[in-house]
Amino acid sequence: MFQKKEEDFIKNLDSRRRIRSQFVVADKQIKTGKTGRKFIDLTLTDKTGRIIGRIFPEEIAEDLFDTIETRTVYRIIGNLNEFPHGSGRYNIIIDIFNKLQKDEYNLDDFVIVSKIDKTKLLSEIKKTIKNIQDPYLKNLLNKFFDDEKFIEEFSNTPSAKIYHHNYIGGLLEHSVGVLKICKTVFEIFPVLNADLLYTAAILHDIGKIKTYDYDLISIDFSTEGKLLDHLIISCDMVKEMMNGINMPYELSTQLLHIILSHHGDVQNGWGSAVNPKTPEAVALHYADNLDAKVKGTLQNNII
Repeated sequence: MFQKKEEDFIKNLDSRRRIRSQFVVADKQIKTGKTGRKFIDLTLTDKTGRIIGRIFPEEIAEDLFDTIETRTVYRIIGNLNEFPHGSGRYNIIIDIFNKLQKDEYNLDDFVIVSKIDKTKLLSEIKKTIKNIQDPYLKNLLNKFFDDEKFIEEFSNTPSAKIYHHNYIGGLLEHSVGVLKICKTVFEIFPVLNADLLYTAAILHDIGKIKTYDYDLISIDFSTEGKLLDHLIISCDMVKEMMNGINMPYELSTQLLHIILSHHGDVQNGWGSAVNPKTPEAVALHYADNLDAKVKGTLQNNII
């Protein structure tokens, strides 16, 4: 079995020239350089982060690309390359690249799990639900969170494939982060409908339960996630759960609008079906964006 050395974890990689270690191939792409030559661009991960690995020259890259399996652990030997020079950001120029069997690596080197206690995160949500005054919104939330299967899925699902909270438990952590930001926003703007805003914060990303196929070492999009996107899936899940509640049309429309617009203006190309048009929709969009951007920056050590 290959043991991953402490200095070989991604968070510890520095200016050492040579690297011999194990990584998960999370994603692969064929790219074209400035000279017109093609190369393979790999997203490599371990439990501490991600790094780009590149395979040259063009002749090798084109032949090798189809044989590379994503969501798989490989033994990689290559040189660390700082790019741009002086940035403190590194990629790996790969020389040797071998797939490993499950008995050849330690799974614990690659499993990324939220560091925040799930019990505490769920407690924040359940405390919020208890304090919701609107009977329709409270009933809707209880229909989700009285379901043990839903709670298990919601607590374990990642929040993204790459950019932020992309680990087991990431969806729960992100949802509570957005909820806490929304509570602060309400302190500043008490005219907002707090029950509506908090309900949307808790439910805005529940479609991610169906968006990702994931296991202990990797995350990928499900067919549903690729074709529909999590905003549409979230909206459909909420609409389905509304059946039998007889929620007033105006209230249900307000909630669905917030979910469908929480990625901001449509022209941004981030997946919103409609621009945010209510104060609560605007508040949720920026709360979601703030939590995702700050977490993404922290995860990727962007300076």
